[in-house]
Amino acid sequence: MAEAIPQEELDREVAQLESLKQKSFFPKVLGYLKLGGPGFMGAALTLGAGTLTASMLSGAKFGYKTLWIYWVAMGSALFMMAAMARFTTQGKEPIIRSQNKYHGWLVGSFMTALVGTAFVAVIFNTGQYSLGTNIIESFTPLLGFEFPRSYNWILYMGITVWLILNYGRGKRGTRLVETFMKFCIGLMILCFGATLLVVGIDWSAFTKGVFVPWLPTGREGVDLFIASTAAAVGVMDWIFFHYSGLARGWGKKHEGLARSDFFMGLFLPFVLINFLVVIVFAQTLFGSASLPESAQELSAALQPLLGSKWSQILFYLGFLAVPISTTVGMSIACGLAIHEAFGWKADTSSWRWKISVLLPQIGFLGVWYPNPVWLVIIIAAFLSLTNNIVGWSMYLLLNDKRVLGEKRSRSYWWNVGVLIQITLLNGVAILYILNRLGWWV
Repeated sequence: MAEAIPQEELDREVAQLESLKQKSFFPKVLGYLKLGGPGFMGAALTLGAGTLTASMLSGAKFGYKTLWIYWVAMGSALFMMAAMARFTTQGKEPIIRSQNKYHGWLVGSFMTALVGTAFVAVIFNTGQYSLGTNIIESFTPLLGFEFPRSYNWILYMGITVWLILNYGRGKRGTRLVETFMKFCIGLMILCFGATLLVVGIDWSAFTKGVFVPWLPTGREGVDLFIASTAAAVGVMDWIFFHYSGLARGWGKKHEGLARSDFFMGLFLPFVLINFLVVIVFAQTLFGSASLPESAQELSAALQPLLGSKWSQILFYLGFLAVPISTTVGMSIACGLAIHEAFGWKADTSSWRWKISVLLPQIGFLGVWYPNPVWLVIIIAAFLSLTNNIVGWSMYLLLNDKRVLGEKRSRSYWWNVGVLIQITLLNGVAILYILNRLGWWV
């Protein structure tokens, strides 16, 4: 994909990065924000239906007490994201090809590309369709008309397909999608922030929730803790950031940009948006005698508490940006992963590319058929195994001179950080499986 970008544009970007080094703090930050993109796309991908539902339930059931989980979970992920930035800018070849070469096709093409990325994108997109179409169905009566989910999924599909097929069509197409993702992140912050102005905030409880670790007890509490932690970053996020950076033509001069991009584009929006959602539901529904269990029911319960019609509309607009942006990100990740798995050239004009990126659109079936519990358990088991194997592979490659030469990791703390994230991801997934099977007290 980077081949479609004229060399003079890439040279101009490198020159901009060099000039930014001489700037003061705020102009430098604004410059990096403008040049960044994959980090924001990663945030839009990560902030999906599962993450949002976990945050809503956390706020409604436990108030402010679980806020600390979000910055800790995403903070531990920064070590692996830094590794992906190193692979992207300093590696001799794309990461899955290095895995195939040094760790075998089973680890690279199968576990990383097909299971950890493509399979996850196809399955999890059912949740995005289910949430997105429910939001449209709930939102349109505020505008004076009905648009049931049995029909509005066509609109949802049309918007996401158009964006997905624009990605990779030269720099303009890629920038269009990246700009849309940035817009979605901004819309979430604006709309959830405006909702927060309506419901208010308890600053004392907020400060305690951010800095004092607290874990809920009981099976239900364990589920929420695991969902909030594991939703941060996994295999698909690692691969997506890496390959979207390669699609931008990032090279040896871009590592600083890549690091700032995953911090400002992924870490900060993820933490901020989850904070906003938790606080809104803590302020409105915490302490209620009985609470709904799904995102759709939670939003319906919140709606009358927001007061004015425009407050409700803003909430739903921010809400709708979540599944749409996640569907777009997952679909692009799916296409990239499938092409790497089979060694195909990512020609965005080919039917092979179009079929690969549109494969997750089968998720429209989620409008009528939600995932059964046993399917969720099986998927969680696969992901636990995948996160562990792929994580160890990334760790070994980060320290492999054949892959990164003199740029391999020489930091004890960086290596420890990567290992902590691998352990955390695998541990919470195993606990989730045991919990769902009823084997965890």
